[in-house]
Order: sequence, then C-alpha cells, then structure tokens
Amino acid sequence: MYTIEHLSHTADVRLRLRGDSPEALFTAGFAALNDIIKPGACTGAGSCPIIRAVAVRSVDTTALLVDFLSDVLTLIHEEKAVFCKLQIQTLTPTAIEAQIEGIPAGGFHEDVKAVTYHEAEVRRRGEGQWETMLIFDI
Repeated sequence: MYTIEHLSHTADVRLRLRGDSPEALFTAGFAALNDIIKPGACTGAGSCPIIRAVAVRSVDTTALLVDFLSDVLTLIHEEKAVFCKLQIQTLTPTAIEAQIEGIPAGGFHEDVKAVTYHEAEVRRRGEGQWETMLIFDI
C-alpha cells in the first residue's frame, strides 16, 4: 500500500511518496511517473503488449529509486509507451530487478525530462513506514 501527495513547485512536479515497504515506495514512484506522463492511461488497462526488464544497481536506496525511475523514463520515451504494470523480482537497498509492462501511449500529456535527486531521500519513518520526496523535471 502506498500514497502519493502532490506538493506545490514552481516549474516541476513535486511529490511526497509514502509506502508500507520499500517495494510500495518504488511502486508509488512508478505509478506517479506514468500518471504524470499520461493521466488515466493505465485505468482498466488489460493486456500490456510491451514488456521490458529493468535491472539497476546504485550506491543506496535513494539513488536506486531515482536511477530506476530514470531507466523507466528512458523506456517510456524509447517505446512511446506508458508502463502500467510493475513486477519487482528482487529489491535490496542497492539493487532492483523488475519487469514492466506497458501499452502504446499515442502521445503524452506531460513531457517529463528527468527524475531529479533534489530533495530525494528514502527514509524509514517507523515500523512499516517509508517516505521520500521526488521532483520530476518537466
């Protein structure tokens, strides 16, 4: 389970993500990115013909989240797709292996240029509570 809170920012999209596990936090970031790219595109998405593997290693969990979402963003642009399904096979504090499934986008609502490290800091806020800020450069 996770939550996504939109916060004000002058030119970019700023979010606070919360989850009951690191997996939930990564899922929240994944869902938020795709909903910014094309709101509602994944609602009721059945079959997802575009399937890609994503494997990332980073120095810590914060860098891992930003790097993972950056790789997903690259695939969004390369495939001109919205990725609606995330299956995390392995997640450690410094590595993730996942499969993402998507549908052709037919255009984007918002052009996300980058996932930034600014304000990002994955933290454990007590038993079963994880949180970070994310800023998407648009």
